[in-house]
Amino acid sequence: MKRKMLNIKYECQHPSCWVFCKKGDVTLDESELKELSSDAGEEGIFKSPTGACRLGFSQKFKVVDLQDARERAETGKKAIAGALRDLMEEHKVVLEKLDTIEAQVRKRDIDGLWLSTASVENDIVLHSLKKEEEVLFPAVEKALPLGEALVGIMREDHKEFVSILHGFRCALQDGDILDGLVNTLIVSLRNHISKEDKEFLPMIDEHLDEKEKDRILEEMNKLEKAHILLSPGDRKSKGLSPYSEDRKRMDAEILAIKSITSKGGEACCH
Repeated sequence: MKRKMLNIKYECQHPSCWVFCKKGDVTLDESELKELSSDAGEEGIFKSPTGACRLGFSQKFKVVDLQDARERAETGKKAIAGALRDLMEEHKVVLEKLDTIEAQVRKRDIDGLWLSTASVENDIVLHSLKKEEEVLFPAVEKALPLGEALVGIMREDHKEFVSILHGFRCALQDGDILDGLVNTLIVSLRNHISKEDKEFLPMIDEHLDEKEKDRILEEMNKLEKAHILLSPGDRKSKGLSPYSEDRKRMDAEILAIKSITSKGGEACCH
């Protein structure tokens, strides 16, 4: 019997929940939703599934909207094309890599994590720091109401990903697997991707005309052709710097990564 998957828009009922993660989306099997709803014991409420809360706790989620996941996906495919659709497809690749990282953490595969996290770092650099921040975000700031505020939230997420990933890879060099750090990275990235796919990118699609979308696609393709992959390097050779002490240093590191992964720069090993 084929499982029925449901896409659920929810609102966290915990009073101290952060503003940006209070609302979200999660896809669940129909039977799993019934079980989580039964555990909550309140109509229209279900207990959060594993990994849904970025802090790792079981929270009460209120159902805001519920839709067949397959129908929602097909609607999205018809509605969004070009550069924005490409970004969504790249999200799927990252989500698959996060599944791999979770499996490697369980197996304590430190060398596998060294390679898989380097691959995700490359995705973040090209997708988030280059395609989105250099091409998409300036267009969003001009075209969308409150565009600057929306872009500001996304930029902060990107800086957080780079910082967490950098810190986790520093620990790998010392032979440590920091479970709390990698779990935070996985949850944060999944939540970020969900918000972009379900809210941010569809909103952009509505406000940009076809000419601007074509320009964005062309610019993104140029960046992809010019991108030089970062090499994972030798895990046992100390090369990564420790956590950034302040935001200015983090900004400098991000700019340096952008530079060395563009034509004209030299790809480096960490």
